[in-house]
Amino acid sequence: MVLAEAVVFWIIVAILLRRDFGAIARLTFKGGWLLAVGVAGLFVVQALVVLYVPGQSVVQLAALTLSQLALLGLVILNRHLPGAILFASGMVLNITVMLANGGWMPITPELYYFIHPERVVALEARPPSSKGIVLPREDTALWVLSDIVPIVLPWRRTAVSIGDLLLVAATGQFVFHATGRKRAPAAIATTAAHGEGTPTAEVPADHGVGSA
Repeated sequence: MVLAEAVVFWIIVAILLRRDFGAIARLTFKGGWLLAVGVAGLFVVQALVVLYVPGQSVVQLAALTLSQLALLGLVILNRHLPGAILFASGMVLNITVMLANGGWMPITPELYYFIHPERVVALEARPPSSKGIVLPREDTALWVLSDIVPIVLPWRRTAVSIGDLLLVAATGQFVFHATGRKRAPAAIATTAAHGEGTPTAEVPADHGVGSA
């Protein structure tokens, strides 16, 4: 959810800075749209069986893990794109800590209470509509990679991991490196009038005219 909000934020900033989003269409995307749609479909399945179904079943874990690995593979395939390496690094950190803790993203009871003071969740339980699991810090493997960074937004509180922060930075890098600065129409007209940007051939002086 934080990533979606970050994408909206970066897009708004880019619009205010008059970035050219048409430049994104000129990027080379490997794998084809069919593969991208397939990965998106996995995330839809993940949302249905993980976010909207309580419990910690094998099917939920499989959907969560498979969707994450599929997206990671797609990002690595397109590692030439701006922000792809940073995005993949964030995903690797998140997947690593999740696999180390049974497939779910750990969060401490104290931090969960900071986010949802009105809720009561037992230890080792998965909170409603969440991919996380409530674990004490001492029982959390690779705790530093879990959701440990509290964030207060105007409309809600949340917590993110170091991997999430890399994902946010990667989306910003993509938006601003993949788009170009829009040129003002007057500047374009002036450039065209003066012939700037048009290559011209240099003709050497002919010294042989009239020679024997």
